[in-house]
Amino acid sequence: MKTLGVSLWGGQVRGHGQNHATLVRTTNVVDIRPPDRADRARASFRDLYLRAYPKFAAACRDIDEPGLAIIAIDEISGRASGIARLYARVDRHVAAIIGRHDACDLYLSGSASLALRHLAIVLDPVKSYQRGQSDVRFRVFDLRTSNGMVDEEGRPLRGLRSDGPAMLRCGGYAIMALPIGDPSDWPASASDAWEITPERIYFDEMDGSIPPANGSLPGMPFRPTGHSSIIMRTHGPRDTGMKLVREGDVAGTIEIKTPHNGGVITVGETALRDGVLLGRYARCDGAGLADDPSLSRVHAMIINIDDRLLAIDTASFNGTRIHGEDKQRVLPLDAASDLRLGSHTQVRWRWLA
Repeated sequence: MKTLGVSLWGGQVRGHGQNHATLVRTTNVVDIRPPDRADRARASFRDLYLRAYPKFAAACRDIDEPGLAIIAIDEISGRASGIARLYARVDRHVAAIIGRHDACDLYLSGSASLALRHLAIVLDPVKSYQRGQSDVRFRVFDLRTSNGMVDEEGRPLRGLRSDGPAMLRCGGYAIMALPIGDPSDWPASASDAWEITPERIYFDEMDGSIPPANGSLPGMPFRPTGHSSIIMRTHGPRDTGMKLVREGDVAGTIEIKTPHNGGVITVGETALRDGVLLGRYARCDGAGLADDPSLSRVHAMIINIDDRLLAIDTASFNGTRIHGEDKQRVLPLDAASDLRLGSHTQVRWRWLA
């Protein structure tokens, strides 16, 4: 069953990416972009949208089932670099990975400040495939990168969830996550399309700022669904990576076995909701146990979304699978699930709560 369609522009050729590790300078310079990129002002999201619209509009217009278009636009040149279309599924999460590794679903090779695996976008299940009968809701997670992402106002983010359009800046790109499924949302005129794009209203889960149940704002009347997009800034894997368990907060354990190593990671409920990263990089949880060269630097994320435990392969080179099955991007986990990461690493989840 098809869940993902990808179109790349700008000459990207998969299989030929250099996939070098992301470099982090240890200087006091705040902006480490090359001078010709650092000195040029960022275009507004509106200007970027209007310029790139002719490139991506048709790909969004021809979808008549619920889903999400993830569009990347180079911040400096204004050129559309690629689009990944996620098709929503009933009772099943769908995910895509954005990054500079050519195994990513949305592979972007034009900026060294983008991490090899930078963002995970997870689309919630829908109740129906019929147009207009299912709202599109999704989450975006920064995969514990150095630069993260920022919202339209330049505020740093590590995670978000949204019930409508969301716009971000990340690694030299403007990333626009736009619900698809109604062709009338994509008129011929770019300016008309921008005008009907719902306003984005931000709240912050981390400081206790949450929207009222009816979606209204203090001092403002109720906004009908479709005229505004509620975006909740949330924690991401970075926020709990150094301390996975708080007192009285244990959810379960992750047992890792490699050809020459092994150990157990205890995970708290809060960390599990934020996401636990597995892989060879030091920014991953339990990286000291990962001596298997077939593991990718950032290989997979285990996360609890709305009481569903998922393993999300983060565009690893050798894949993630349930034993005996084919590799998948999203794998639902039950009370006692055994995974194989790469060629030789076994991962076992066990609930304790």
